[in-house]
Amino acid sequence: MHCKNCHTSLRTDFSYCPVCGSKVIRNRLTIKNVWEDISFQVFNLDNTLLKTFRHLFTQPEVVINGYILGTRKKYMNPISYFAIAITLVGVMFFVLQNVYHVDLMNGAITNSRETPNMDFVFDYQALITYLLVPMYALMTWFLFFDKQKLNFTEHVVANAYITGQVSFVQVFVCLPLFGLLDIRYDLFTWVYLLLSVFYQFYVFKKMYQIGFWSAFLRGFIYLIFFAILMMVIGLLIIVVSIATGRLSLEDFQT
Repeated sequence: MHCKNCHTSLRTDFSYCPVCGSKVIRNRLTIKNVWEDISFQVFNLDNTLLKTFRHLFTQPEVVINGYILGTRKKYMNPISYFAIAITLVGVMFFVLQNVYHVDLMNGAITNSRETPNMDFVFDYQALITYLLVPMYALMTWFLFFDKQKLNFTEHVVANAYITGQVSFVQVFVCLPLFGLLDIRYDLFTWVYLLLSVFYQFYVFKKMYQIGFWSAFLRGFIYLIFFAILMMVIGLLIIVVSIATGRLSLEDFQT
């Protein structure tokens, strides 16, 4: 028997080629083994994705510290996990806007003319989220600087996992919720933001092994930083939108 990729001679009991690492294929193509191959090669859904999702709730410090310390096979890496989650969030926003017809900026499922329509911002949500993760990392690195346990890059890893996790949950919650109920998206966003920060500092509490009140105080300061960051980003979006013709000053006149 020979490897179909590099033509190395293989023993009959080999499952992988020792030279190029390719999986030895013995069976004809079926829907089942094609799906198993795609899920492993592209998404690695067969075990690591679900295990990562589950353990980021039950033992997040094991997932994140494990990756930081070099455990790279047991759980999905933060880049892949984050990227899949953000892609699903993009699909979610498309459904909310084009299927459920939710007004994402003004909140209601009706069109409002009192404020400028800025729903186009959600077309760039993936790019914005990618840019925000290093900013989240900078804030958490600053807030835990006294502990001197994780460096900035390691905080990026932690926040990529955390952002991926809350993004997955957001998709799982939003799609059925807005499909069944007529609720304001802006109110949902604020509630979900608070829950996300609570989860974020639950993770850092376990990673740094600090007490509840220490985590609570740092989380409260983080919310202040986050509010300032969102105001700056909102102002930048408006300036860029006016400069590119997406909006005009007349749009803000009541």
